[in-house]
Formats: sequence, structure tokens, C-alpha cells
Amino acid sequence: MTLDSDGETGPTGRPSLRELLYYLGPGFLISVAYMDPGNWATNISGGAKFGTALLWVIVLASLMAIGIQIIAAKLGIATGKGVAQLCRERLPKPLVWPLWAAAELAMIATDMAEIIGAAIGFSLVFQLPLAAGAVLAGISSFALLGIRTAYRRGFRWIEFTIMALVGVISLAFVFQMVLAKPTAGEIAAGLAPSIPSSSALFIAIGILGATVMPHSVYLHPTLVQDRRQQQVEANGDTEAVHRRHFRLESIDTTLALFGAMFVNAAMLIVAAASLQGTGIETLTEAYVTLQGVFGTNASFAFGIALIAAGLSSSLVATMAGQTVMDGFLDLNVNVWIRRSVTLVPSLAIVLAGFDPTSVLVASQVALSFELPFVLIPLLWFTYQEDIMGSFTNKTRTTYGLAVIIGLIVVLNVWLLYSTLSGIGTPG
Repeated sequence: MTLDSDGETGPTGRPSLRELLYYLGPGFLISVAYMDPGNWATNISGGAKFGTALLWVIVLASLMAIGIQIIAAKLGIATGKGVAQLCRERLPKPLVWPLWAAAELAMIATDMAEIIGAAIGFSLVFQLPLAAGAVLAGISSFALLGIRTAYRRGFRWIEFTIMALVGVISLAFVFQMVLAKPTAGEIAAGLAPSIPSSSALFIAIGILGATVMPHSVYLHPTLVQDRRQQQVEANGDTEAVHRRHFRLESIDTTLALFGAMFVNAAMLIVAAASLQGTGIETLTEAYVTLQGVFGTNASFAFGIALIAAGLSSSLVATMAGQTVMDGFLDLNVNVWIRRSVTLVPSLAIVLAGFDPTSVLVASQVALSFELPFVLIPLLWFTYQEDIMGSFTNKTRTTYGLAVIIGLIVVLNVWLLYSTLSGIGTPG
């Protein structure tokens, strides 16, 4: 799926496999935002309560996400800047400060969900108290962060690490899908749009409304900068060079997010096969039930995938936090300090004994609140010809993105209202 790609794509024709492989990476870093622990609860709840009926929602949400992330990457390729930096440079200062504050709230909420998710995974796999799992998650997140500083080409090694973790998550759910043995009829039935009940509507809105994570939109334009700079140095700062980069990054993003769509769909399908009618509400209950239905290997794969999802998402969230602070404030904070500051609230909440599932829900509400603060500037900047040049969104792209953003914003507002007021909550 390539948006606004009807112009030149470069002077050398179709990309070779080697060239395509070189460009794979940024999209996979972004993809972990779509399979983080915050999404697991919604997918598992949907499958446990309504079988495969909401599978079509995951597909629709994924297609919307692909469009938004491709536009975010295009902004970075066309301008060499990200959403946060353009906000600082282009918007009035009284508006920049609340945008930055909302973004920081999103970074903390994101990191909280990832660390707690990994903590649950560690506690389940190794039979540890949740507090010990949280400490292990914190230590592991620092170890992963060290990969970036241990090599001169830090981003490439980060990309390889995240791609490996995404591979672990995917293989775990391939294994569980083999055990679940879903029929083609069950899958086909789930792809037909339907909303079985009002509580199913709530879960469907949760899947759609929390699809796009704010930190992934902030981070994507930054992730494409290494390759952009290398191509400019090698081939010149020309439209053809940047269009070719955009074409290849669109492929990278599409492949990665289709992979994320498979993982989310597999979660729901496995939950439908093993948990439907059980009243399962938490990740811990899902782990125990999977063990009873499919055996120890299935629950172990579930736990390992949860750890991989939490740690990979936490690493990406830390990188996004750096991008936000540098962009909005022109302030480059040491990554180790940044990691420490965002880790403290997560550990404090676990050690204080708060219910982890409730915290995951609260983190998703916070992220829902932040989403319009990044999507609306993204739409505005990519519509401005003096910013984007020949990469300015065409009218059909602008309208399509506006409809997607409007839908997501409305759903998030409704989800926020219904969650805080206690109405529509699935029971």
C-alpha cells in the first residue's frame, strides 16, 4: 500500500531483493506498538467472549494503521523532521507546551503498559511474584537498551533485535494456531462484519480506537532518517531519491504491520478456540486456561511471547520518548536517564500492589486521550505544500486520512467517556 506514489519512484526501476532487505527495519520497530501488552487484553477478551466475530475489526484497524504510519514515514522522508520538531518550529509556543505535556503522558502510559506486561510474562513463565517479574522486566529493558550503545550503527542493531523479538512473538502464535486448529469457516465468519451485542461493540471500539499508538507516529519519521541521510550522501538530495526511499519504506511498513495484524488475529482466534465461554478477564487467567486446554507448551509460548512483546515495546517507547523531548524542547536527554525516569512509575505501581489488568486499562485510556494531539498535527503538516513540497498529500489522501482520524478520535472519546463513567463496559 503506497500513498501518493504515482510520481517517479527513482531512476533505477524496480528494487532488488538486496535493496528491499536493506530498507526493512523501521516498520518492524513500529509494528511492536500494535502487539504490545495493552492490545493483548482486548484481543483475548474479544475472542473469549465472542469467538471470532470481531476478527474483521482487527483487519480494519490494521489497514487504518498502515495508512497512518505510511503518512508519518512520508513526513520524515520529505522533510527530514518529525511531528514533534515541526510542532516546535511551526506552531505557537502556547500550543507547543500542552502538546508536549500530552506526549510525555503518552510515553509514561506506554512504558507502564509494556513493563507491566513483561512483568506478568516473567511471573507466569518462571513462577515468580509479580514484583520480582517487574524487577526482571526492568533489568531486561536496560540490557536491550545497551545494544544500541554497544555498536556504532546503533539503530541497525536495534532493528535486528526488535525483528528477532517480533519473530519470537509470531512463532509463538503460529504454534498456538496449530494447536487451536481453527477451521476456514470460523475464520471466514469472523471476517464478515457483525456486532453480536452492546458489550461486543465496546470491545470492537477498544480494538479500533486504541489501534494507533501515539509514540509510533512520533517515532516513525525519526526512524527513517538514517537511511535518508545515507541516500542523500550517496545519490544526492533529489525528489527521485526520496520517492524511491518512500516507496521502499511503504513496503517495509506494510509488511511489518501485516505481520502485526496476523499476531493480533491469532490472539483472538486462539482465545476463541480455548477460552470462549470461560469468563476469562485477565492475562494470568488466559495463561492458566491455555495450559489446561492445550498443555504446558502452549502456555509457555504464550508467556514467552508476552515477555518479548513487553520488552520490545518498552525499548521502542524509550526511543520515542527521546524523539518527543528532542523534538518539542530541542533537548537531548541521555537515554539511560530517560529509561530510568520512565521505569520508576511502572515499578512503583507494581510494588504498591495495584491490579495489573486495571493498570493496563488505565494506560490505554491515557493513550486514547493523547492520540488526537499527534494525528491532527500529522494531517496538518502533510497537507502544507511549503512543508512537504511535491510530497504534499493529494486531496484524496487528505480526505481519507481525515476520515480515519475522525473515526479514531470519535471512538477514543467514546471509549474514554464510557470507561470513566462505567457504561458499556463488557460484563
